Amino acid sequence: MSFKDFWTNQNNPSLPESDYLYGTRHIITLCLAAVLCVLMTLLFFRRSQKTKRILMYVLGGIFVFFEITSRVVNLIIADSYTVESVVKILLPMHMCSVMVWVLIIAIFTKSQFLTNFAVIGGLLATLAFLIKPAVGLNRVYMSFTCIYSTFTHMLGFVTAILLITLGFAKFEFKKIWQPILCFAIMFGYGALLDFVIFKGADYMYLRNDPLGLNLPIPYHIVYAGILLAYIFMFYFISWIVAKCKGKKKEKTA
Repeated sequence: MSFKDFWTNQNNPSLPESDYLYGTRHIITLCLAAVLCVLMTLLFFRRSQKTKRILMYVLGGIFVFFEITSRVVNLIIADSYTVESVVKILLPMHMCSVMVWVLIIAIFTKSQFLTNFAVIGGLLATLAFLIKPAVGLNRVYMSFTCIYSTFTHMLGFVTAILLITLGFAKFEFKKIWQPILCFAIMFGYGALLDFVIFKGADYMYLRNDPLGLNLPIPYHIVYAGILLAYIFMFYFISWIVAKCKGKKKEKTA
């Protein structure tokens, strides 16, 4: 692979799923994500809030670097510069890309509202990649695009986990409407892209069932129900943990 190919991802054939799914690179990515989650939690769990916040700023800065660098590279290697092509390069169009920017904004604004959504949405997007990567690991060579995609998904998962284990995410049942509203806005943005701005596109999987379940009813309804149950799980587990902590305090009092 030449220097030019590294940046443009040209002459980089796709691999059949059987060659990369849970292959060496995939296993390394999974192991590295798990190790980073455990190691960084142990290293920072008992540190001051200021130190934990600095860690988040560093992680947020890494995301900003990769997001800006990837867009600069894509602008440089673009074949044409139409309004449509430039907008597609600059705007976050897919769920994973949107969630990266939600993470960035949540970290630097310290918004509890966005932090909770970043954790819930971020884990959903990154887990989907880690379980079955559709980009990044599916090429013969690890070009810049492949490294960017793999690294940001992995780091996104680690960051979302750290937001939980280091105490930044706080899930209170009375505020469960917040991530639901955020998901509604995000999918509304996807609908705007698919049906108005870029008619015929399929951002956020609003036109075609990504799992191909061939359901007798619109797959959106089933996925919406699963999504609501998924969101509820965070708040229910948090409620259980709070109850257990409360009982433990009562016994030691």
